[in-house]
Amino acid sequence: MGTPAWVLLLAGLALGAAAVAAVFVVRERLASGAAARAQAVEAAAERPRPAPKPKAGTAPPEKRFEFYEMLPNFEVVVPEQERDVRRDTTPAPVDVPGAYVLQAGSYGSFAEADKVKARLALLGIRSQIQKITVDERPYHRVRIGPIDDLGELNRTRRQLREAKIDVLVIRVGE
Repeated sequence: MGTPAWVLLLAGLALGAAAVAAVFVVRERLASGAAARAQAVEAAAERPRPAPKPKAGTAPPEKRFEFYEMLPNFEVVVPEQERDVRRDTTPAPVDVPGAYVLQAGSYGSFAEADKVKARLALLGIRSQIQKITVDERPYHRVRIGPIDDLGELNRTRRQLREAKIDVLVIRVGE
């Protein structure tokens, strides 16, 4: 007859328990080793590493891009007759017919723009605040116009210049 069934059952249970215990022990060791490595990596990341010293016989690596040095040295000169936006620094009147907007400033906050608009209102000049976004940053432009009449445009510019308010003259449309 052979071995009784209950002996085989006990042997199977013992082997299964041993296998479960072995897996548990191995997982614990792996987990504690991984945790120790993670702590070591975090500690290494927190303390600054000294910069590696170049070896005496090696040349510094060649730069891949030169435009970082080149761009600041570029200058583009726009001829006076091609400009649509001019800084209002001279008292010369505008004599080219067309529609113009005077920009009294561009500000990062609405409150600053509103102060300029109020100052213009005290001078009797109607203006509006235009909100724009440049590089995901909001700006508030204070604009006067559009003004089609050259006489009115030049009178407004003179009045603003006397009030020491700098404006940009922007020709709109054609």
